[in-house]
Amino acid sequence: MNLFSKIPDNFFSILSSRNKNIYGLALVTLYDALILYHNRIRKSDYLDLLRSRGEQEISSLILEEDDFDEDSPIIYEPTLAAKANLIVRRLVETGWIVIDTEIKSGAEYILLPSYSISMLKLVYEFMSDNESKYISFVHSTYADLQMEDENQSEFMYRTLMNATNKTRDLELEVTKLDHSIRVFHKQLSNIFSPNEVLTQHFDIAREDVVDPIYHPLKTNDSIILYNGPISSILKRWLLNEEVRNKLIDQALILNRSLKDRQDAEKDIVKKINYIQDTYAKLALEMDEIDKAQSSYTKATTEKVIYLNNSDKTIKGKLETIFLSLAKVINGEDKGKVYPGIVRDINNSIMLYQQGYIDSDSLTKPFRKSSRIDGDPMQLDDFNHEVNEGLMQSLLDIMDQYSDERVMEFMAKAFKDNKEIDVKKIPVKSVEDFIMVILGTVKADSRHSFYNYVRPENIERITKDEKYEMPNYSYVKKGE
Repeated sequence: MNLFSKIPDNFFSILSSRNKNIYGLALVTLYDALILYHNRIRKSDYLDLLRSRGEQEISSLILEEDDFDEDSPIIYEPTLAAKANLIVRRLVETGWIVIDTEIKSGAEYILLPSYSISMLKLVYEFMSDNESKYISFVHSTYADLQMEDENQSEFMYRTLMNATNKTRDLELEVTKLDHSIRVFHKQLSNIFSPNEVLTQHFDIAREDVVDPIYHPLKTNDSIILYNGPISSILKRWLLNEEVRNKLIDQALILNRSLKDRQDAEKDIVKKINYIQDTYAKLALEMDEIDKAQSSYTKATTEKVIYLNNSDKTIKGKLETIFLSLAKVINGEDKGKVYPGIVRDINNSIMLYQQGYIDSDSLTKPFRKSSRIDGDPMQLDDFNHEVNEGLMQSLLDIMDQYSDERVMEFMAKAFKDNKEIDVKKIPVKSVEDFIMVILGTVKADSRHSFYNYVRPENIERITKDEKYEMPNYSYVKKGE
């Protein structure tokens, strides 16, 4: 399968050019024009829409060699309209659009190939600010199968095909969830600020993955909850001869690739086995994802604790200096985080390397030595008391933030109230700050006596002038 047998060779070139941000805006605007005008997209209407949305961006367009043909004149100071037309011409040259001229009126219309529409939709979804929405795969599959199991209409085979497709999409969604959680966990090692850790956990991971995907799969669209009922319905279809014959008859009508009843029966059995096996496998994978999510949450908490209690001694300050220099050397940071440190080092430390050159410098020195067999070096005995003390301190930290301590903290925060929000919880120290985080994380636990409510427009508040967090609400269960 050759990708570029269906799309032009230079199709993606505009997204790797110096003006890629401008072309990204042009593609999103083109998708909006497609939704707005449908089949009749005038070139003039698209240019007006593009100029109205990106006047500042289009003005900053950098002209490249590909923007001029041999016969076209070089424009030294192009206007906004000329640059907008230049963008449209590049979209035509790279195969994103086709210009069609109406013979009678001479009006120019924009046509989009099918591959271009598919890619525009993908680009629009990436650049859109809308939150990703989870589609109910599990419950809808169960509801469709249950309705057909009761009615046994002429759409049973079509429902089975839809269930197979939804199961395939569900499998991909669970895989996406697993990869995303592990990626966020891996990225913790490259974050060195507690605010960045919390931003990743609450603003990125929670909004992009946990709330839209993980939470539904653990509650109203639970794989474990519906695995048994779905498997029971499919098993009845497979064992009931009358239902099986009805499915075979419908399959021969809807699926032209099936030659005879034997092929149709194999196709039905294959689809049913695939759905049952996939749900059984995904139920086990959700257990592993639960462990990965718990491990990521724990690592986030420990990272915040570590960064807030970092070493303030001479050793800790030296580590900060070396860390800032390492970032500058690697090109990750141009001295923006610790500009004073980098400037003072450049002004106060001057290092030189001194050496001499003579006639023997072109060859390595000759050294004659004999092998000496000495006694093997003895290994030092480790100080077990230090290790035991370290283990005890770790156990004390774990006990400090145990489930019982978290529930006790939240109970004190609730007092006699049925509902509270983060504003009403006193946060006077790092320990209180961490308790609020853990209280939010453990709200989904079955041992919790409350639930948390995430409003549509989350207000961000600052406690004690240094702890920034979203203003979630908490409600006691059963109230």
